[in-house]
Parts: sequence; structure tokens; C-alpha cells
Amino acid sequence: MKKIVLGTTFFILIFTVVCGADEIRGKVTSPGGDGKTLLISGVTIQAAEAWIEDAEDYPLSLKSIAKGDFVEVDGKFVGPAKMKARKIDRRKRECDAVKGTITSIDASKKKIVISGITVKLRADAWLEGPNRVKIPLELFAPGYKVKCKGDWTGPAELTAFRMVVD
Repeated sequence: MKKIVLGTTFFILIFTVVCGADEIRGKVTSPGGDGKTLLISGVTIQAAEAWIEDAEDYPLSLKSIAKGDFVEVDGKFVGPAKMKARKIDRRKRECDAVKGTITSIDASKKKIVISGITVKLRADAWLEGPNRVKIPLELFAPGYKVKCKGDWTGPAELTAFRMVVD
């Protein structure tokens, strides 16, 4: 019985860490000169302790990440437009994205903020709630964990064509 409880607890802990992670995807706009950070469209990535790999899971050093490389970063937002990276994947170009908790929302302007990152929603944006059901922006609220896909349109600004409750 003790092994079952420990195994279940371990599984829940791993699930929480993986599913609870924040995420950002985009092109590196500036590799940090200090060898510890990256910049993705105005969002500072603290990368000193991150595991870094390429699309084939081959380990890389932070120095091998260059301006213009497309990366996916899993970690935790630790301040406005600042993320502490746990894992960085250099990969082929995909759509830009940010995943995190809504800190504020302005439905009249079709705008949300996730840890200092402004997400503007296109007029035709797909907004999805639980069970893949389309819902209006008015049903979203601060505290909801969401994933937004779109394009970086300014420093710490993403214009999204899709927002999904995570």
C-alpha cells in the first residue's frame, strides 16, 4: 500500500510540474550578452539553469542559441515579462505562443495580460473553453490559465488568433 501511495504522489507531483508550467514560443530577438538570458520580443528569459536541446533532443549550450532562432521555452513567469526557464527547445518555426495565467482582462478592448505580456485578440479570434466549446471573452477571467497562439507584434505584445483555456 505504501508503494502505491508513494507512486501516486510522485505521478501527481510530476503531472503538476509539467501541466502547471508556463510557456512562450517565438524567435530570439537578442541572445543575452551575459550568457544567462535570452530575449523573445521583449520578454526576458532567465536561462542559466535551463535544460537546452534541439528538435532531435540533442543537448545544446545557451551560447548555441542565436538571434533569429525559434525556441519554445517551458518555465515559470517570475515577474512582468520575465520567465525563469526550465527547458528550452530550439526547433523549426511554428506559430508564436504564450501560455500562462490571465492577470487582467479588458473585454471591451479585446485584450488580456499574462504576467506583463499584452495579448490582443483579433476580431476573428477563436476563444475556446472546456470541452472545445467556443465561448465569448466575457466568460474568461483573471486567474484562468490560457494558451494564446498568434504573432509577436511588439515588445511583450502578442496578437492572437486563438485563445484556449488550459
